[in-house]
Amino acid sequence: MKTVIITGAGGGMGQATVKTLAHEGWNVIAIDRHQDRLDAIATLANVTPLQSELTANDLLLKLTDLLQNMPTLQGLVNMAGASIGAPIQQLTQEAWQQAFATNVDIPMQLIQFATKHMPAGSSIVNIGSPVGIVGANKPSYAASKAALHGLTMSCARNLGPQGIRVNLLLPGPTITCMTNDWQQSRRDSIAQGTFLKRLCTPAEVANAVSFLLSDKASYFTGSVVDMTAGSIWGH
Repeated sequence: MKTVIITGAGGGMGQATVKTLAHEGWNVIAIDRHQDRLDAIATLANVTPLQSELTANDLLLKLTDLLQNMPTLQGLVNMAGASIGAPIQQLTQEAWQQAFATNVDIPMQLIQFATKHMPAGSSIVNIGSPVGIVGANKPSYAASKAALHGLTMSCARNLGPQGIRVNLLLPGPTITCMTNDWQQSRRDSIAQGTFLKRLCTPAEVANAVSFLLSDKASYFTGSVVDMTAGSIWGH
């Protein structure tokens, strides 16, 4: 058995990923700021929920304590992210810093922490966004996701000699709690922007994460996995 840490574990993609990996035999440390969302997965076998802000000063201490009584840490999924900001003329310095704190600083810190515990053969998956390539209405969000891309490639280069793989997954428009609140017309319009003419499901994202963590992806590192079904071109 082996352990994986997942941030943003209470979201739509996060819950699906937790369920998939737990079913596959991973011991999952599921981190989320929302206790009610964690409650939905807390009773699953092999799942240890951890309610915490990612910016909490004691997060790494809590993880250190948990790992002492768990199988070897061999996976990290940086799934938590935040779309913070406004168009450039209205963008505040505070929003810019908050976007980078969540989308870049936390993944960097967790990678530093995790790789102190990981043996060769371990895998890290960062969840990026197509906006890191094509831009967005919120420069802070797009720039922070672009920085996550650079972080991923650099960590893959740094950690490759240790046998630790690091990859970036770019999910397309996905059915989540947020999109469930959209009008059907908006969902249909976005779906038409994909080659498959439908939205991605959280289970499909979870399967991609599972693959990248697995030995089946043993020569995947420094890879940007486009899971947008072509929608990146019309973003």
